[in-house]
Amino acid sequence: MTTPGVHPDSGTPYQSVTRAENPCVRAHDLALLEFAGPEPARARAFFETFGLRCNDGPDGSLLCSAEAGAPVAVIYRQAPVAAFIGPTFTVKTPQELDQLAQRAGVAAPYPQDLPGHPPGVILRDPNGVQVRVACFNDWRELPACGPAPLANRGPDRARTNSPLRPPRRPSRVLRLGHMVLGTPQWEATARFYIDTLGLIPSDVQALPDGRPAVAFMRCDRGDEPADHHTFVVARLPVLDFEHAAFEVPDLDEVGMGGEVLREQGFRRAWGVGRHILGSQIFDYWFGPDGRKFEHFADGDLFDAARPTRYHAMSTAGLAQWGPPMPQAFLRPRLGWRELGQLLRNLLTDSGFGFRELRLLARALRSKSLPD
Repeated sequence: MTTPGVHPDSGTPYQSVTRAENPCVRAHDLALLEFAGPEPARARAFFETFGLRCNDGPDGSLLCSAEAGAPVAVIYRQAPVAAFIGPTFTVKTPQELDQLAQRAGVAAPYPQDLPGHPPGVILRDPNGVQVRVACFNDWRELPACGPAPLANRGPDRARTNSPLRPPRRPSRVLRLGHMVLGTPQWEATARFYIDTLGLIPSDVQALPDGRPAVAFMRCDRGDEPADHHTFVVARLPVLDFEHAAFEVPDLDEVGMGGEVLREQGFRRAWGVGRHILGSQIFDYWFGPDGRKFEHFADGDLFDAARPTRYHAMSTAGLAQWGPPMPQAFLRPRLGWRELGQLLRNLLTDSGFGFRELRLLARALRSKSLPD
């Protein structure tokens, strides 16, 4: 394991975020996300234009599928108030579910209220967010994407008499890749996902006082490579689903998918660019209920041996290239309920008070770049 080092702006040592030696279980992947909200028709229009296949569930919910992973990647349930219900992770065997239930002290696995009714258990993270863990017999592996388009690159002139014309259609969405959860209860939340689901911190961004502010965490698959991050915990003043990301094959799928979304009247949140931590090409869009959804391609893969690395938090550290990040991008959704939560958190010992707010503002002004 590498030593955390010190914050380049303040000289304060970083606080380490250790992996779990013996977690309750080692999740294999993020399977699906559940939302509730008052705009099912707009949700369908967005997700279909985004590139997911949408169908009506028997209970009236909207079921949205990618090409790989769980049979359904997004469930949108009609409700008077918009809410993020929670994520579902997958394990590879039913025996792992039994182990998780026993060690986490929850009810034994039973068929879940999900398409196909896979066996699973239900947990609650420190914020009260529902976390399902299920075993999918109908899990689908990534499909072949065909050969990459020929490219003319310097002296390598592979494409002659063959114009490149990507089809003008929604992106080909391969799978659900990751999600980001903002919370004022950062330490307890990060430890829950590390200790319960075995997630490994890949990269950690810290505030000037050395405390972690963002942890990019991947699934522990041993020698098998996993995405740089599958679940991210960010220190924010309110509990907030920050965004979800879906993998597409390449840059053309990112770019053309964005053109189709723009033509249909949807609003870009940020992009197109390439991240630093994770390296993926990204493009973010505002979807139903003001939530953000990302197309990404060409992300980093790490096996379990790669140690955690530490960096100063900064907006400069979010992208290698791309347009400047809009100020509104990191701003949490603030309805009346969130405003009330924000005031309570700032005025009580919630884990995110005025001190943290000042440190976060200072961090976002930093020009520090990750290694």
